[in-house]
Amino acid sequence: MLTKMIMTRPAIILFGDSITQQGFSSAANSPGWVGLLSNAYTRRADVLNRGFSGYNTRHAVDLLPTVFNKDMLNHHPNSSTLFVTVFFGANDASLPGEREHNQHVPIEEYELNLRTIVADIWSKVEEQKTPIILITPPPLDEKAWDKYCREEFDNLSPRSNEQSKLYGERVKLVAYEMGCSIVDSFSLLGGNDGVSAYGECLEDGLHLSAKGNELLYDGLMDVITRDFPHLAPKVNEDDSTGIALEGAQWKDLC
Repeated sequence: MLTKMIMTRPAIILFGDSITQQGFSSAANSPGWVGLLSNAYTRRADVLNRGFSGYNTRHAVDLLPTVFNKDMLNHHPNSSTLFVTVFFGANDASLPGEREHNQHVPIEEYELNLRTIVADIWSKVEEQKTPIILITPPPLDEKAWDKYCREEFDNLSPRSNEQSKLYGERVKLVAYEMGCSIVDSFSLLGGNDGVSAYGECLEDGLHLSAKGNELLYDGLMDVITRDFPHLAPKVNEDDSTGIALEGAQWKDLC
C-alpha cells in the first residue's frame, strides 16, 4: 500500500528575522530564497519557515523553547532535522540611539546570543550534531532604507553598511569557533563592492530583491553541496549521495 511507503519527511528549519519570514517571495513576486530552497527539496524534506519580522537575537533567545524542542529535533529517524539556518543581525546592527522601537543589540551581546542559540539547538539533539548554517547580515543601502522608512513609517531606523559588515564578522567568528558552516550574504550580495553593485540586490535598502534572493539561495546551496553533500537534493538516480525523492516513481506504480 502507498500509505506504507510515505513516511514523515525530514525537516529543514529556517530561523531568522523578516528576511527569512518574507523568504518565500520577493516584492516583485519572484521566488524568494526560502521558496527556491523549498522547491529544491520538494518531495524530499519539509522546509519550516520560522522567520520573525523585526526580531533581533535578544528576541530569538527568548523564542528558543518554542521554536526548538526535543520533540521536533529527535523523533522518528525518517523525520529528523536535516539542517538549521540561523539568520539574524540585520536588526541587531541597527544604530544605537534614543528612539522608539530601537532594535539595536550591542555587538558583544549579539555574539553571545548567537552562541546561545547554537548551543541550545545542539543541546537538544540526542544522536548526532544537526548541521547549523549561520548567515551574515546582508549589505545595507542607507539612502534607500532611509527613504523607505520615511515613506512607510514617517520615521527613521538608522543603519549603516559598515555596521552590517562588523556584525557579519562576529557571525563568522562564532561559526569558526563553534563548528558551524557560514553563508556570507554580505559578500555574496556585493557588500564590499559599493552601493551601485549591492543596491540591485536589495528591494528597499535592507530586504532582498529578486536578484538578492537568488544569490543567497545559490550561496546556501553551494555550502550544502560542499559541506554536507549527503544532505543535498539527489538529482540523478546514479548519484552516490544526497536526499532522494520520496516514494516510487509513478511509472512504477501503473
